[in-house]
Amino acid sequence: MAVRPAARLMAGILFVIFAVASTIPAVAGYEDTTGRDSGVQDLYLFMDEEDLLDLYTRGDESDERLGGYVRLSPDGEDIELEGVRFRGTSSRELPKKSFNILFAGPQEFLFGSSTMNLKATYTDPTMMRERLAMDLFRVLDQPAPRTKYFDLYINGIYEGLYVHAERVDGDLLASNGLNPAGTLVADDFRNHYYLPEVNRPSVFGFPIDKQDDPEAFLEATMDSRGDPDWEAVRDLVSWVYRTPAGPEFEEGFIQRFDEENFIDWLAIHYLIGDVDSFGDDYWLYLDTANPDAGWIVIPWDKDLTFGTHTRRGTTVNDYFGYESPIATGWENDLVAKFLQTPELRERLEARILFLMDDVFTEDYYAGQVALHEETIGERLNITPGEDAFVLHPQNHHGDIGYLVYHTEAIQDFVRLRHQFLRRAIVPGTGDYYTASVELPADPEESTVYFTDPGGWVIASLEVVNVTEPGTITATVGRTPFNPGIDRHWQFDAGDADVRGKLTLYYRNDVESCCFPVGNWFVSDAAVRDAGYSQWDLRIVRQDGTGRPVMLETYVNPYSNKASADVSLNGTTGFMLVLPETPSWARVQ
Repeated sequence: MAVRPAARLMAGILFVIFAVASTIPAVAGYEDTTGRDSGVQDLYLFMDEEDLLDLYTRGDESDERLGGYVRLSPDGEDIELEGVRFRGTSSRELPKKSFNILFAGPQEFLFGSSTMNLKATYTDPTMMRERLAMDLFRVLDQPAPRTKYFDLYINGIYEGLYVHAERVDGDLLASNGLNPAGTLVADDFRNHYYLPEVNRPSVFGFPIDKQDDPEAFLEATMDSRGDPDWEAVRDLVSWVYRTPAGPEFEEGFIQRFDEENFIDWLAIHYLIGDVDSFGDDYWLYLDTANPDAGWIVIPWDKDLTFGTHTRRGTTVNDYFGYESPIATGWENDLVAKFLQTPELRERLEARILFLMDDVFTEDYYAGQVALHEETIGERLNITPGEDAFVLHPQNHHGDIGYLVYHTEAIQDFVRLRHQFLRRAIVPGTGDYYTASVELPADPEESTVYFTDPGGWVIASLEVVNVTEPGTITATVGRTPFNPGIDRHWQFDAGDADVRGKLTLYYRNDVESCCFPVGNWFVSDAAVRDAGYSQWDLRIVRQDGTGRPVMLETYVNPYSNKASADVSLNGTTGFMLVLPETPSWARVQ
């Protein structure tokens, strides 16, 4: 029975609280207890030019390994390889390639593994999302791949910064105190759409018992390591399919799963906004030698997190989103039925609130981002030349030299995501795009958020001084013209009087899988296009006479925000304008 006793839950909570309270260094982040390597390791890959040309010109789907050898320094010892190939699914189509390198034997610099998963993280301009996400699981003492930064040189030419993610296999299980001979499988249905009987992206929700040979079918359609117990996998898939959400599902879930692990796995995915996680981006493990063991979930592939995701069918973009709901995806009935079972969902939501308040706070992320920035920051500004990026265009798809804005977008995501999740757990009332804040008499240097009933943050105010406390109501409405952002912000402070930095948030999204679609910008550009740039946006205040006054404005288009120092008293209106647009001239 995989029941989590109350004592075990309390012990886990106390462990996390102690870790948080006792390991915060000067950079305001945790002490590095995640088992990761904090530096950047050089990796020199050498291949025959003919094989290298074949690797980059053959079809992306090829998994044939090609020869080569590796050194850890230009003049170091040759390390024998079994072969090299590209890795990933959709990532193989990107211009900076990810690699799977198989060594002839275990390597200490790979945490003792013989397999190297070099992830290009081309879609992430910070190149730290994968590591930030995986570390969250390890902080909670949940099994997850260890990660490490590498500088990759191919035949002597620098081809980019990479993140190695530890392979999910028996070595990872053993390093986490688990039985390396246990059952380890992954949901791979999304890669078997060509089979007429599959026709869905997740095995959970599939009528496996209708197959003539269920175990053989699962073996053919799921990824696996070692020698899995396919009968145990069938039992799990069958139970999910036939069991309705509710008390019966809760009872069966507690019998079959390590509840603490599963809830933490779900909670972290909702904290980081990983809407791509319930298809094939996880592994299932069961210690089949222990009749009392429960299934454990192990995460995988976390580059599309912390606000970045697909838009219009491509993963390479600068759009920003934080409003993905606490819901399932990829038609995964295991997650869907868990969320539809009130008692289980309540425990998940309580865990999410606890983690936001006491573990993964804004200070935690600020410290972690600072550590990563110190480690890899300068590498993200390397541009192509004779000795760099011959095979690849650059380290990532984003603008070079804007790292401070890209990393700020991660922290903005955390702030806004926390507001959204609180509203998702405790729904608000009233009209959308309207929010009220009760301003206390002495909120010294605090930040208040105007969050509407749907969880969207209209604005935030970093309070500097309160002359008179009171209630401030913010609303967003349309403008008759589009001077840059086609909305108008109005703040009704009544008798309250406050001074601080006001940040206005606007929608800038187009066709999307997982977020509300709405674009308030004058064009469909994520940041800029040939005609308009969000960098040029300015906040305009409209006083009681209606006369517009342009304010000194800070803009970060990667997180769809603009900020200025203001005073709020009475009724004050604001607009976000592009000074050079004809519409702005009409408004004036």
